[in-house]
Amino acid sequence: MGSFRKKISTKFRNRYRIILRTDENLEEKVSFVLTPLNMLLAVCVGLFVFGTILYLLLAYTPLNHIFPTKSAKYSNMEQYEMLQRIDSLEVSLSQLKFQSEILNKILEGEDVNIDIPEEISKAAAPSSTVEATPASAPGEIKVVRANLQNPRNYNFFVPLKGVVSDTFNVDRKHFAVDIAAKSKEVIKSVQKGTVIFSAWTAVGGHTLIIQHPNEFISVYKHNAALLKKEGAFVNAGDAVALVGNTGELTTGPHLHFELWSKGLPVNPQEYINF
Repeated sequence: MGSFRKKISTKFRNRYRIILRTDENLEEKVSFVLTPLNMLLAVCVGLFVFGTILYLLLAYTPLNHIFPTKSAKYSNMEQYEMLQRIDSLEVSLSQLKFQSEILNKILEGEDVNIDIPEEISKAAAPSSTVEATPASAPGEIKVVRANLQNPRNYNFFVPLKGVVSDTFNVDRKHFAVDIAAKSKEVIKSVQKGTVIFSAWTAVGGHTLIIQHPNEFISVYKHNAALLKKEGAFVNAGDAVALVGNTGELTTGPHLHFELWSKGLPVNPQEYINF
């Protein structure tokens, strides 16, 4: 046993010289001496440094989401929060798509048979009540009442002083309040927001649509002139149009005013005292 240890010790202490020479004239360029013991120590130090760098990368960089270093409980909580955010984004995208489809129907003057996506109705369930009856087409519903927002929680400016000539009526698909007034009277924005449409349509004539906070949209049709362009920011009470008699289905100077909440029509008279 003693001779074996001595033999191993001798091998570990043997000195080896590594020389690098040029191929042309064999001139010596680099020369250094190594022993097996030094090589073993160098490999151990290298592995230690590599392990330390790897740990720091996994613990303090985004790689920790791929290779978690925290407890399983905390990791599961992070995953749960991430799934909640993804689900919220999907609902928001569905809501935007739904509202865009409704706006297109409003502008084109089509009959609005609102088919509420299931994920949107579920997301709005705690704060909304939607009563519906089957429509003529399968898979569609006619909204009888959509009270997605509590009217008492919001203050809206009166867009125009005049006589209410027609009211909100779902059976007739009249999702608006018509206000008769003198031609060229000023129409005002009901709340602050951004103008998202300001142009001529065959059905509504000079039409203006404003996006307000809390997912409200107000629509102003049959105007004589539009005072705001798309992209303009307005405050409550700002002049946005003039009373007119443009477009189809109009019998005199008046404002056709619609109010939409989360893609569904609401009765403006529940929110505004005309």
